[in-house]
Amino acid sequence: MKQRKILSILIFVLLLSGVSFALAQKAWVTVSESKWQASFSDVFFVDAHHGWIVGSSATILHTNDGGATWNRQPLPLEVELKKIRFIDPEVGWAVGDNGTVLKTTDGGQTWMKKNTGTNTALLAVSFVDEKHGWAAGDGGFIMGTQNGGTTWAQQSIDTNNTIEGIDFVSPEVGWAAGGGGTLLHTMDGGQTWGFQTSATVNTLDAIYMLNDKVGWSVGAGGAVVATVDGAKWDVQESKVPNSNGMPEPIWDVHFADENTGIAAAEFGVILRTKDGGTTWEPLEPRPVAARLQGVHMMSATEAWIVGDKATILHTTDGGETWDVISSTSELRAVHFHDDMLGWAVGLAGSVLHTNDGGETWNPQNSGNVFELFGVGFVDENRGYIVGSNAALAETKDSGATWTGVSDARDEGHGTVKRIQFNDPMTSWKSAMGSYAMSFGTPTHAWAVGETGRIMHTSDAGETWIGQDCDPMMTGAGFNNLYGVYFINDKVGWVVGDAGTIAKTADGGLSWTPILQGPRWNDVHAVDELNAWVAGEQGAIMVTTDGGTTWIDQTVPTVANLNAILFRDAKEGWAVGDDGTILYTTDGGVTWLMQASPTTNHLRDLVQTPSGQLWAIGDATTIIRY
Repeated sequence: MKQRKILSILIFVLLLSGVSFALAQKAWVTVSESKWQASFSDVFFVDAHHGWIVGSSATILHTNDGGATWNRQPLPLEVELKKIRFIDPEVGWAVGDNGTVLKTTDGGQTWMKKNTGTNTALLAVSFVDEKHGWAAGDGGFIMGTQNGGTTWAQQSIDTNNTIEGIDFVSPEVGWAAGGGGTLLHTMDGGQTWGFQTSATVNTLDAIYMLNDKVGWSVGAGGAVVATVDGAKWDVQESKVPNSNGMPEPIWDVHFADENTGIAAAEFGVILRTKDGGTTWEPLEPRPVAARLQGVHMMSATEAWIVGDKATILHTTDGGETWDVISSTSELRAVHFHDDMLGWAVGLAGSVLHTNDGGETWNPQNSGNVFELFGVGFVDENRGYIVGSNAALAETKDSGATWTGVSDARDEGHGTVKRIQFNDPMTSWKSAMGSYAMSFGTPTHAWAVGETGRIMHTSDAGETWIGQDCDPMMTGAGFNNLYGVYFINDKVGWVVGDAGTIAKTADGGLSWTPILQGPRWNDVHAVDELNAWVAGEQGAIMVTTDGGTTWIDQTVPTVANLNAILFRDAKEGWAVGDDGTILYTTDGGVTWLMQASPTTNHLRDLVQTPSGQLWAIGDATTIIRY
C-alpha cells in the first residue's frame, strides 16, 4: 500500500510538473517588429559605396557597400537630426535640433558635438570643402564656419522666415530658401545675402544647385521653382496629386544632371523629370504612403529616398520601380475573418494581410494615404476599412484591390451617395474621421470617430447611415469616440473622450450615454450584461448589469490601455502603451502583468475563431499568444 501511495504521489508530481511546464511554454511571442524605429529626414552618398541616413531618435545609419547593408552608428547624445553632408568617406557633418552640429573624421565611427553657441533648430547644412560650411534654421538663422565647424559665426540676413534649405557651390557662392517663398543669394560666402524673386509665396523646404547657374527649389503646395542663370527663378508645374484635397508639399529635390531629377513629397509622392523640370510626372502606384523627406541621386538611373516610418527606397531604373528597403507600419487595428485570413491596418494607408494564419504578413495597396483605424470583413472577400478624413475603403477580392467609397473633398456636403448623414443637426459629421469599427453580424457594422461620429450599415456595407448617440445633448455626442463593440445586430457600446460610454439595444436607433471616468479607448462585451472598458492611465471599469452601473477595477499599471478583450465572463486580456499586457481569470477582480516581448505601444487585440490571440502596434509590431 505504501509503495502504491508513493507511486501515486510521484505520478501526480510528474503530471503537475508537466502541466506547469506546458503553462510556462505558453507565452506572447513576436511575429513582426521593425528593425529601425525612427523617421528618416535625409540621405547622402559621397560616392558609390559610402552613404548615410539621419533622422529622429538620434539615428545615423551608414553603408559602405552601396546600400546592400545599413548599420547604425553610435551618437554621444539624444537628438533629432535633420541633414547630413560629407566631403569624402571620412569627413562629414550632421545638424539638428537645439543647435546641434556633429562632426566625424572617421566615417562616422565616432561623432563629436561642436559648440555652435545657439539652441536654434538647424534644418539645413552645406559644406564645399573641409573648412567652409554653413548651417541654417528657425527664425531666419544662418551661421558659417571657416575651420571645419570648430567655431561658427552667425550671418546677417534681413528676414525672420525659417531657412529650410541651403546650398553652396563654392566657398563664396551659395543660395538659401525658406518660409514665404524666401530665396537668398550670396557671392561672398555669406557676409552679405541678397533676396531673389522666387515667383512663389509658398514655403520652400529644400534647394539644390547643380552648379552656379542651374538649380531648383521645392516646397509647400507642390511648389517647384527653377533657375538656369542663378538669378531669375521660374515656376515649374509639379503636377502633385491632391490626396487630401490640397496639393502635396514637396520636401526635397535632387538632380543627377541638367535633365534628370527626382523630388520627394508628402503621402509617398515621387515626382520625376527628364527635361530639367519642364514637365514633372508623379509616379503611380506609390511604393509607400509615408512622408518622403530626403532624396539623393547617384546617377540618372540610381537614387535613394528616405522618409517617415523608417522608409528607405532604392531605384536602379531611374525611378520607374522602387525597392522598399525599409518601411514601418504604425498599426492601429487588426481583424481575423477566420484562423487563416487576417488584416492589420494603420497610419499612412498601411494594410498588411496574412492568408496563412499569421505566419507571414504582406502589404496590400489600400489606395489610401490617410490614417486607417478600423477594419472588418463581411466574408472572406468583402471588407471595409475606416480612417481619418472620413476615409472608407472597400475590397471585394480579399484586399487584392481596395477602392475608396468616401471622398476627402466632399467636406460633409453629402455627395457620396453610399454615406448619408441625413439629420440636419449632425450632417456635418459625414466629413469627420473614424477611429474604430465593429461588425455585430456579417451584415451589420458600426464605425465611430471624431466628434461623436457614428455610421452604421445593415446591408453588408452597401450603404452607411449616420446615427446620433446623444439626442438629449448631454455633451457625449461631441466627444471623440475611440472604441466600439457590438455583440449582435442590436446590442452594442461605444466609448471615447471625457468618460463617454453609450449603449444601444436597438441597433443604434437610440442610445443611452453616460460620462464617467477618463478617456476610454476600447470596450468589449461577452453578453448583454457583462462589458468592460479600458482607457487612460491603466483605467478599467466593468458592468455586470448591462451598463446601469460601472465599477472601477484595480489595475497594476498606469500605462494607457488601448484594447481589451474577454474570452468569457472570467478570462480577459488588455494591452497598451510600452508593450503593456494584462491578464485576468476572475472577470477583472484581479489583473496581473504579463511578460511582454515588446516595449512598443500595443494598439489592438483580437482573438481568432480557434482562440489564438493577436496584438498589434507601433513599428509593425505583431505578437501572438
